[in-house]
Amino acid sequence: MSDLIKLFPEYESVFYDDIENHKKYFLPICSFNLKLIDPTKDQWLHMVSVKEIFDGCVGENTAAYHTAFTKADMFGFDVIDGKYKFDANWNFFSVDTVITAEDYQNKYSELEIEYNKNETIYQLKKAYYQKHGKLCDKDYDRPGLHVDGIHSLERMRQLTVKDMENGNHSDYLVERLKQKIYSLFEELNTAGLPLEDCKFGGENLINKPYHNDVLFPNIATIEGYDFQQSAADFLFLFYNEEINKAVICLEYT
Repeated sequence: MSDLIKLFPEYESVFYDDIENHKKYFLPICSFNLKLIDPTKDQWLHMVSVKEIFDGCVGENTAAYHTAFTKADMFGFDVIDGKYKFDANWNFFSVDTVITAEDYQNKYSELEIEYNKNETIYQLKKAYYQKHGKLCDKDYDRPGLHVDGIHSLERMRQLTVKDMENGNHSDYLVERLKQKIYSLFEELNTAGLPLEDCKFGGENLINKPYHNDVLFPNIATIEGYDFQQSAADFLFLFYNEEINKAVICLEYT
C-alpha cells in the first residue's frame, strides 16, 4: 500500500476538534493524500463511515438538524489543516448508546445493538489489519453470530483476530481484494471525470453535494462492508477545494 494511504487512522489524525463527539458517531476508514490522484495536490482527505448504519437512512428522522451538506445518508465536513470538522449539530444522529457486558440484561433497540456491533466489527477488522497489513480475505462468519437481539452482540464480541485467521479460505474474497485499487478503493477518480462518467456513477445516491448548483468533484469510492457489520454498499467521497468542504455519501444498490 502507498505511503500516501493510511488505513484505520486514529481519530486524532482525522478530526480537527471535539474528538469525543466525532468518536461517538464516526468510524475512520482511511486517510489518503490527493497526490494519489493529482501529483500537484498535497491535501489529506479522509474516508469515514458512521456507526448507526442499520435500517433506513442515517439522519432521515432528524431533518431539523440537516444542513446544506449534511442530510439523509450524506455527511458534510469542513476541512481544516487536513482534518475534518462535522458541519451539523450532533443531534443529527439518533443513537450513541454504549452497551457494556454488565448491561446485557437490559432492553435495547435494534439500532442501539447494531451501533455497538458496528463498532465491535470495526475494531476487530482494525486489529486484523494492524497484525497482517491487509484487509481480511477469509470467511470467518458462523451461524452463532446471527441470533436475535443482544446475544448476537455478545457473541460477536467474543470473536478474535485468531478466529479471522482460522476462517475458511474464499477464492471470491481473495480475488475481490486483488481487484481493488491499492487493495482498498473501488475507484479513484484520477481522470477528474464527472460522476456520471465514472465506473461507479452514484445512481442510487439519495443526496449529493452541490455548491452554486454544481456537483462537487467526485474523488473516490470504497466498499462499506470491509469495515463494519451493517454497512452501505459503497461510500463516495466528494471534495470542493474552493470552499474546503468534504462530503461522504452512502449508496445502497
